[in-house]
Amino acid sequence: FGPTRLLRNARRCPSRDLNFTPLDWANHRSPYRRIRHMINIFKSSTIQRLFFPELSMTAGIALGLAYYNEIVVSGAADAMLSISPTAFGGATTAIGILAGFRLNASYGRFEECRIFWGDTNNAIRDMARETMMWLKDPGQRARMLKLLKAYPVVLNFHLNAKGGHHNIKRFDNTNGSFEDRVHAEYLAELRDIYTDGEDINDMYRMAKVKYTGGNTPIEVLTLMGETIAASVGTVDSIYVREIDEQMQRLCAVFGASERVLRTSLPTSFTRHTSRLMHFWSNALPFAYYSTLGPFGTVFASVFTSWAIQSIEDIGVQLEEPFFVLPMRQYSDGIFDAVNQVGRNYEVYELPSAKADAAEAAELSQLKVGENIGTANGVPLKRAHESN
Repeated sequence: FGPTRLLRNARRCPSRDLNFTPLDWANHRSPYRRIRHMINIFKSSTIQRLFFPELSMTAGIALGLAYYNEIVVSGAADAMLSISPTAFGGATTAIGILAGFRLNASYGRFEECRIFWGDTNNAIRDMARETMMWLKDPGQRARMLKLLKAYPVVLNFHLNAKGGHHNIKRFDNTNGSFEDRVHAEYLAELRDIYTDGEDINDMYRMAKVKYTGGNTPIEVLTLMGETIAASVGTVDSIYVREIDEQMQRLCAVFGASERVLRTSLPTSFTRHTSRLMHFWSNALPFAYYSTLGPFGTVFASVFTSWAIQSIEDIGVQLEEPFFVLPMRQYSDGIFDAVNQVGRNYEVYELPSAKADAAEAAELSQLKVGENIGTANGVPLKRAHESN
């Protein structure tokens, strides 16, 4: 599918789009996009997910109906099974509207969670900048920057069972239990941050909380709070409050993300939609048969079922945004941003301040030169002068 998507490792996996670039947008709106999409139609995630059992069941019912009407009753009009297509058309319209509503409701959750990650990104960038500006102690600065890089990692693993490592299979225990393999990936990502061996106790605390089933983002926020509190007395209270406000932003976004994670759309609505879709798609062959005959019924039933059920299926996938969003890419982007702030930050001095410092240094050198020629205020004589 190209560099704009993560590779799918199973038929049931959804499509996961990566961050778009200007070139990706150009391809996205290309006039040849429909041809490209038709060439890849059987690689579509919705077709592959719906192929079995949904579409296969509809096709099986259509073939069975054709066999019954054409072979068993030999085309006898009074014995053929069918439904009035006119009466069934109203049900199809209602089902289409219901599927569209389901997709819109799920997309609202998807968009909200993407905004959450954007707010997290902005807050961490601001905290990294303020850390370099106002924290005086180099150890405190280094510790805070590491915590800022660790926060999106622990948030990712908190919101997604696999931490974005979608190739980990839950029921494959050849390399250890599922939990142990996820924990190993979690530790590996933290070690990439704590490569210098400093503040290693913070990493141990994050690992322990994760392994015991605790709330790791809260633990990282606690560590940030400890770092901020340790700076009190060496940093102006106004600046301490500014950094703390950014941490409060992170805490608020984290709480909103947990709200989406813990609360689905009403499950009664999901079950009702699923049941209606099932009855409707399996009744399609009966509505099509009287007008399309045995061959047209099979194709039209499968196509119509796919067209409507795929909308509902996309909505179901988007309902859990943290399973679809490329959160590891977001974490890597935040990691790079914090690294850039820490690496490139320099204290800016006004040209006038630099000139004053240079003048003061020059005067200091002159005074040192004058003092070299005196001893206790008495000028020193040269060797030939003392003879």
